[in-house]
Order: sequence, then structure tokens, then C-alpha cells
Amino acid sequence: MKSLGSLLTTLRRSVPFSLRLQLAAWYTIAFAVLLLLTGVVFYQYLERSLEASVDTDLGLRSQQIASSLVLHQGTITLHDPTLALPGLDPAVHGTDTISSEVNQGTLVRLLDAHGKLLGETPAFHTLQAPKSSVTQPLQGTPWQGTVLSTSDQEVRLYSRTLTSAGKPLAVIQVGESLATLHALLHQLVAALLAVGALVLVSCALGSYWLAGRSFAPMKQLAETASKIQAGDLHQRVPVPPVRDEMQYLALTLNRMLDSLDESFSRQRRFVADASHELRTPVTVIRNKADVALKKSRTPQEYSIVLQGISAETERLSQLISDLLALARGDEGQAQFEHETVRLDTLIESVVANAEELAHKRNIRLSIQTLPPVTLLGDEARLIQMMLNLLDNAIRYTNPGGSVQVDLLVNVSEVQFIVQDTGIGIAPEHLPHIFERFYRADPSRTRTRSSGTGLGLSIVEWIVRKHEGSIEVSSQVGQGSCFIVHLPIFQ
Repeated sequence: MKSLGSLLTTLRRSVPFSLRLQLAAWYTIAFAVLLLLTGVVFYQYLERSLEASVDTDLGLRSQQIASSLVLHQGTITLHDPTLALPGLDPAVHGTDTISSEVNQGTLVRLLDAHGKLLGETPAFHTLQAPKSSVTQPLQGTPWQGTVLSTSDQEVRLYSRTLTSAGKPLAVIQVGESLATLHALLHQLVAALLAVGALVLVSCALGSYWLAGRSFAPMKQLAETASKIQAGDLHQRVPVPPVRDEMQYLALTLNRMLDSLDESFSRQRRFVADASHELRTPVTVIRNKADVALKKSRTPQEYSIVLQGISAETERLSQLISDLLALARGDEGQAQFEHETVRLDTLIESVVANAEELAHKRNIRLSIQTLPPVTLLGDEARLIQMMLNLLDNAIRYTNPGGSVQVDLLVNVSEVQFIVQDTGIGIAPEHLPHIFERFYRADPSRTRTRSSGTGLGLSIVEWIVRKHEGSIEVSSQVGQGSCFIVHLPIFQ
């Protein structure tokens, strides 16, 4: 079996079978097996039916012979001369004029209640009848079965008793050659093989043709898909009107192309935005250095230039760190710890660190409620998420405003809430605020207090990695509210 599998594998590798040809071959093989099983079942059923018909004929024949036998002074004779069987009389047994061939001669034997032969036809003499064919009928049960002749020909034999006053009087055995039945069955097998071969050839050709028609839409989809280049993802494969597997494949390919198109567009926008953001601090640093080098400056002027360069360098470093974090997240290389974290203690520490920035901008930072809660997560990433939200709220809140932190706990999740009284976000900008480098200001003007444009993107990424979600609501001139939902793992 193993060698056959290796042979088939070698054959498939050496001969380039197309999927259409493979499908037609499998259909033909399956139909051949089904046809073979059907033929075997039909053959066995027909053979048993014909044998049952022979048994019925033998039973009727034995009954006819029994009704013609007469017992007179201990001698059994035929009552109806028209039913006289040639050779049944022992006196003429062995006459050469009577055929002894089982295919031509009459097969009848008559025995008494003790199994003594009363008479038999010459053809019956060639049969190898078992003793049970005599003893079983004498016990009250008819016997039937297949026996062989001296020439190894099969004969169907039926034995029954002749009774008088409830007592067995004689045993009548009647036989019939199965040569005609076997010849009929052989002819049937030959006819089935011829018809089966014709049907299999027709099935192979029909399967190959139907497979070609079935794969025609797939070929069209493949040709259309091959024309779509990486730089032109706006084309779509045609969708067949019939709701079948081809339509599902076409819709799947189109959804994949939509996803790729969106991904490439987002990547191009990300690269363009990253180039813009990286170019700005580099340009500022270069301009400050060029201005300082044009002529001699006082130590105080050099100090001011170096402070500006240091601030831009710090911003550039933060931007590179954020870009690296997001790139690792996109590639699945960022490692997240799964450790027990006291979220209330963590919030208290983060708010304490952000108070200095809030104090510089004359903004009141407070915690409303802080119930104790523990969850599983990455402590460093959670701190980064909270700091980014607080930094965003403080940056876009006018002096004299307030930022409020709240923590709500229920059975399945915790809600970390950051609410401010800042400038707010217009409704048309809310769906895009978690996109990388997105700013609500269309002019994209960068100020000294502005961030890298990646803070909220990193927040959304960290929350998603913790199997949570984030939502935002805002009104222009009244402030914004960010709600982070984090699941509690028991």
C-alpha cells in the first residue's frame, strides 16, 4: 500500500496533472467504484433470485411426482403414466438409450423410509449427494442445496418426504443442473462489463467537460487578478451573478483587495507623514545651527540656541521611539507582559507624575474616584497609555481649566476615564483621531506644545492589545472625554 502511494506521488510530480484533469479522474474513479459495488450487489441479488426460482420449480416438481406415486402391497408405482420418468424403474437402470448427462437427463431419485434405493434416473447416479439430503427430510424438514456431479458440474438438489398417516413413507429427491443459470449470469457479467466500460468512458469525458465549464469563472477571476498590480489596487474582479462558490470567491478576493488597498493607502500616508514629521525637527535643528554659525555669538545666545536644539532633539527622539513601537506592533514583535497590576495604585502614581505639567499650564488635575482593582496586563504599557491620555488632555486644555480622572469598576471590566474642559474636537474629526499623525488642524501647524501625532494611536494599540476598547465623546469649546474599557480576568 505504501509503495502504491509512493508511485502515485511520483507520477503526480512527473506528470503535470491540471486541477481539471484531477477532478475528472476522481469523479471517474468514484463512479467506477460505485458502478462496481452496484454490479456486485445486483449480481448477487440476481443469482439468489434465480436459485430461489429453481428451488420453487424443484419443490413443485417433487410435489407433482409425489402426487403420482401409489403404495400397493408395499410397492410404490406411478399412478399417472404420463408422468413416467425414464430410468426410474430399477429393472431398466443403466440402459444406454437413456442419457446420463446432468445437463440433459432427468434428475430424480426415490428412496424408502430406511434410505434404501427404490429407483433413480441414470443422470442422478452421477451426483455426489450428501447423507443429510436423506436424513434431514426423514426428520421432517425438507433439504435443498447445491451438489456436484462427477464431472464437477453444479446441480441444485431438493429433497422431501412422502408421508402416509403421518409417517414417512419415502424420500423424493429432484435435481436440476445450474449450467444454464451460470451461462446466463456469465452473459450478464460480460454485458455489464461492456456497458460499464462505455459508461465510464462517457463519465470521464463528461466530467472533464463539466469541470472545464465549472472552472471557467475561476479562470476569468485568475486572469483579472493577475492584471491587478500592487500599484493599482482599485480594480476589482467581476462577481458572478449566481450565488455559488465562485461568487463567494470573487467577493472574498474583492474584500481582500479592499483591505490591501486600505492598508497600502494607510502605509503611504504613514510614510509621508513620518517623513514630514522627521523633516521638521531636523530642519529646525539645522537652521538654528546655521544661524548660530554665521557670526560670533555671546554665551547667552549660544545657550538659547543649544536649548532650542536640545528641545527639538528630545522631540525627535520621542518621535522615533513612537514610530519604532508602532512598527514593532504592526509586525507582531512587541512583547506584552501578563502580570498582576493594581490599577488604582498605578493611576495614582501616573497622575502624580503629570501634576507638574498641569501645574505649569495652570490646569487643575484631580482624581474623582479610585476604587481598588486588580487586572492582568503589561504595567509599562498601561503607564504609557495613561500618560499619553493625560498629556493629550493637558495640552489641549486652556489655562485655568481642569482635567479629571475617574475609575469605575463592575463585574467584568474597569473603565478608566479622562475628562477635560479643553478646546474639544469637531464631530467630523472624531472618527480619525486615533489615526497616526492625524491632527484636527487642517493646516497641520506644529507648535511648541504639540505632540508627535502618535500619542492616541499608541493608546488605541495598547488598549487593543489588552483586549479592551476605547471611546471618545467631545464638544467644541466644552472639552473631551476618553473612556478606556479593560476586561478583568478572573
